[in-house]
Amino acid sequence: MSEQANNTSQNNNQKVPTLWGWHTWLSIAITVVILLCLAAMLDLREIWREVAASDKKLLLLGALAHYATYPVRGLRWRRCLIHLPLKAGAGKFGVLVFFYNFVDNVVPAKLGDVYGAHLARINCGIRRSAAMGSLVFLRVVDAWVLLLLASVASWILFSSRLLPSVFWSLIGGGIIAVIATSLMLTLFLFKKSLPGWLPEKVHQMIHAFHTGMWPRPSEIVPIVILTAIIWVLETSWILLLTLAFGLTPSAAEVVFLTMIPLLASAFPFTPSGAGVVEVTLFSCLRLIGVAAPTAVSVTVANRFIDYWLHIGLGLVTWAIRRSLGLRTWREVPIEDFQQVAGAETSLNQKVFHEG
Repeated sequence: MSEQANNTSQNNNQKVPTLWGWHTWLSIAITVVILLCLAAMLDLREIWREVAASDKKLLLLGALAHYATYPVRGLRWRRCLIHLPLKAGAGKFGVLVFFYNFVDNVVPAKLGDVYGAHLARINCGIRRSAAMGSLVFLRVVDAWVLLLLASVASWILFSSRLLPSVFWSLIGGGIIAVIATSLMLTLFLFKKSLPGWLPEKVHQMIHAFHTGMWPRPSEIVPIVILTAIIWVLETSWILLLTLAFGLTPSAAEVVFLTMIPLLASAFPFTPSGAGVVEVTLFSCLRLIGVAAPTAVSVTVANRFIDYWLHIGLGLVTWAIRRSLGLRTWREVPIEDFQQVAGAETSLNQKVFHEG
């Protein structure tokens, strides 16, 4: 390999999102300690008895409802970026959403989103800044949906007697929604008045981020419909899970059990809030009157299907990535990097001058 090719390879490797480092290993260590402490308090025989007695058909339907959200999320993500030159269909975007959420389950601080933007670049030819802008937009939409539904359900059910874990989940969700929304509004307001001393590359990145962050007006209604489908599927998953264990929650209780743990998943110090989500879901189940043994069993089944199964399926997806046409980084030849970099530069310049 020539010296120039080596330099190109080194430069490209430097652009890889830093997912693995001391922060990730520390996060995994914290997660393991939390989960081991929780596992030490479990009655495994009782959990097995309740899981064995559960309705397996309802559990399967619930799992299918949950995993059906990923192709819908992929379609929604593609609709957000339809105004950019895309090199992939809705199916590929569904695979990307599933895979970067798998990564999010093993790294802390929502770094999976950063990797998702990187996957969009090497699989779809989209600039990372633009892809990240679209992911921020979708995070804002989902954060406000979660916060609104969780707040309404909590107020209907409890109003003045919320557990601390529920209260802090609502606070955390509100902080995330406000920060992300403030970022969007700041970029919108100051898009045309960026400081002149900033390098042109930074200007281009900000403009690309802004371009990806705002979908076409004609796509707003489809995005709203797809968002509604996603959350209907997610609440259906929790409803079917509880029914499988013989529970009959009200509509407000189903929404409460769906939204509060998802808000807790934003806890940044463990992957997808692992450990925190388990405690929050168990607390929510106890708060609506579910007996402790059943609450533990429902929590274990939920996390097995939602979290651990996703990690297992993510590893399978990585193993068969070539059959799926999924590029994760190492599969991308240097020549393709150069082509993508050239396409990014052209798009940057076009966005910058048109912006």
